[in-house]
Amino acid sequence: MAGVAIVTGANRGIGFHIAKQLVESKRYAEVVIGCRDPVAGEQAANDIATATGAMKPVVLQLDLNDDSSVETFASTIAERYPRSVRCHVNNAGFAFKSADPTPFEGQTAPTLRPNFYMTVKLSELMIPLLEAAEPAGCGRLVNVASMAGKLSQLQPHLAAEFSDPAVTLDALRGLVDKFQTCVHNGTHKAEGFSNSNYGMSKLALIAATKVMAREHPTIRANACCPGYCDTDMTSHKGPRPPGEGAKNAVILTELADDGATGQFFQNLTESMW
Repeated sequence: MAGVAIVTGANRGIGFHIAKQLVESKRYAEVVIGCRDPVAGEQAANDIATATGAMKPVVLQLDLNDDSSVETFASTIAERYPRSVRCHVNNAGFAFKSADPTPFEGQTAPTLRPNFYMTVKLSELMIPLLEAAEPAGCGRLVNVASMAGKLSQLQPHLAAEFSDPAVTLDALRGLVDKFQTCVHNGTHKAEGFSNSNYGMSKLALIAATKVMAREHPTIRANACCPGYCDTDMTSHKGPRPPGEGAKNAVILTELADDGATGQFFQNLTESMW
């Protein structure tokens, strides 16, 4: 066992099972779970230790709606594990329930902020640690996205902008800003954007994953879809067990040093974005 693995949003659902499987793998000296509610996080850590008969994960508070929380989380990791972070899984995210009465415009910012803007911010803070991990080249960044983030939801001109091989993170932020402005103006569909806030947040995250892979070639950075799983997020309507969905992220933490990077995975294999 060597190094440290980190999983955000790990007190329940897919994140819980990702963390559990990483503990079960016995590949890491420590597994850290980032949870908005530390009490729930401690319960999850105890449950993982009990279920696996192995180590108890370390719990750190992390709220993707709070800049200071993200910065404190990253600085704490950097201080504790300066050359040991081999794996970072961005699982934490948010989705409105289908029956939620909040108007579409009111759902836009609360969805995009944690799922795209803040996940990318946290990734940018963690990538230097992944690059510094020993041995060189062992860093793995995994972004849990969704098949809802496919490019086909955009009109061709926008799909081309999001998938441009030279697009930057700043350019992606600009495109997502534009989507929000168009939603506010009621023109997002006319401009060629999707009519799904969640879909747009995950599409932008997949695009950002590709940028991070290109700009940081010494790590492996990939996105994945766990599938429609039986979790709180789906109101337990998904047919796939969350442990099965979690495997889509876990396999990306196990890639060889020359393995895939900048790709989108679903059903345990590379998939068309």
